Amino acid sequence: MSSASATSASKAIERPRSIPSDQRRAAWRARELTEDAVGEIAKQFDESPAKVVAAHARSSGVRLSLAYDGDDVPICGNDITFWLRWHLQHGGVVKPPKIIINGIPFPDIIRLELDFGDVPAPVEIPQQLGFSGPGA
Repeated sequence: MSSASATSASKAIERPRSIPSDQRRAAWRARELTEDAVGEIAKQFDESPAKVVAAHARSSGVRLSLAYDGDDVPICGNDITFWLRWHLQHGGVVKPPKIIINGIPFPDIIRLELDFGDVPAPVEIPQQLGFSGPGA
C-alpha cells in the first residue's frame, strides 16, 4: 500500500471533534435549578397543608413525595396546579405525577409524587438481581 493511499484512508476515518469544555459547562449550568426556582417550590410547600414524606434533590431537579389526609385532601389540586405552572415558567422534563388514593369514594389519604426539573429515576438493581445485603 502506498503512502498516498494510507494517508487518504486515515483521513476517511477522522475522529469526531469533542465538545469544548466551556460548552459542556454551559449546558450543565442550563440544566441546574436556580435559587429562585427552588425558593418558589419551598414557599409553596411551606404554605401547603401537605406533609412532605420524602424528598430527593439534585442540582437539576427535585422530587417530592407528599401526603394529604382528612380535610386537606381537596387542597392537593392546588399543589398540582402550582407544579404545572412551575414547569411552564422554568421548563424541565414534565413527567406525569404519581397519585395514590386510599379510600374510594371518599379519600382518606392521598399520596402525590411530583418531579420539578430533571430528576432521574432511582436505580433498584440490587433488588432486581436478588441481592440480599452485605455478606450475601
